[in-house]
Amino acid sequence: MKIKRYDTSEFGKRLRSLRVERGYSMDTFCERYNEATKQKLSKSTVSRWENNTQEPMLSTVASIADFFGVTSLWLLGETDDRSCSATNIQNSAVVQGNNATTLIVRNGKEGEMPLSDMETELLHIFQSLSVRGQTQLLTRAFELESEEKGES
Repeated sequence: MKIKRYDTSEFGKRLRSLRVERGYSMDTFCERYNEATKQKLSKSTVSRWENNTQEPMLSTVASIADFFGVTSLWLLGETDDRSCSATNIQNSAVVQGNNATTLIVRNGKEGEMPLSDMETELLHIFQSLSVRGQTQLLTRAFELESEEKGES
């Protein structure tokens, strides 16, 4: 099965525009981002993203969006509204980097829950998607969750 890839060039354009808007050189952005997030983002990685030669991980997109105070959907070019709400994406277990067969929940409580075959399959599908596809899948999942709860 061939996996559909999405155009991720909007991420690079929007990252560059945010960086320039804030007056950050690549070096300054990396220094401030690394200091704020305790990560090790390099100038060469930022350059590859901005030049559309490398695609970031979804967790990194969420982290950069949080750093700049915009949403992941805006950063990926899915919306023109910087403040649209998709806050659950950053709190999701998948974005937190959990891809094992056991889910560890850390929303005030800690515990372990084995993943079913269906949940494991969903995780494999998620991992096969591009960053944009992952964001679309998560957004739709949160919409379904709200519909199930009867929220508007």
